[in-house]
Amino acid sequence: MQRLKAWAEPLVDSADSALAKALDAAERYREMQMHTTTATGSAPRSGDHAPGLPEETVREPLMDVIYERGGSASGRDVYPALRERMKHYMTPGDFDRISSGDDRWRRTVKSAREDLVQEGYLRNDSPRGVWALSDAGVALVESRRVSSAGSFVDHLLAFPDVGEDSDFDQPRSGPRPVDL
Repeated sequence: MQRLKAWAEPLVDSADSALAKALDAAERYREMQMHTTTATGSAPRSGDHAPGLPEETVREPLMDVIYERGGSASGRDVYPALRERMKHYMTPGDFDRISSGDDRWRRTVKSAREDLVQEGYLRNDSPRGVWALSDAGVALVESRRVSSAGSFVDHLLAFPDVGEDSDFDQPRSGPRPVDL
């Protein structure tokens, strides 16, 4: 259970969603290894990792980080928060320096940001260095949060009633269990 908690975002994830995150990361890792095998013609050596956090892995957490900072934030504020949130998805290859001088994962974040601007989820008219959600971006983040909150409520409703008016406090009718 402790290992599963490491994948969960407190007060957001249920056991099911934390397990889904862990399995998603394992599947992405396997796909990256298979991609490296295909590209190089040989399997990666022990300790090698296929570099590059997939951009689709970054998109939702990036939007969430910006949303949690009031809908806009400087890149300087976004990167540390996103790195902390994404640490379970990153491999050593994500911290390799690329020709631009950035870590590979930062280049992936920049690329995801550019795509989100093109798709209309991030504003293209915010001041330089400020990343801001558009109305469509805010709506998307909020719709995801509402749907995940609903599933958590459904999960709570599945528990038996344990208050003063609980069915457990009422006398049982019908046959009693037999002691063996």
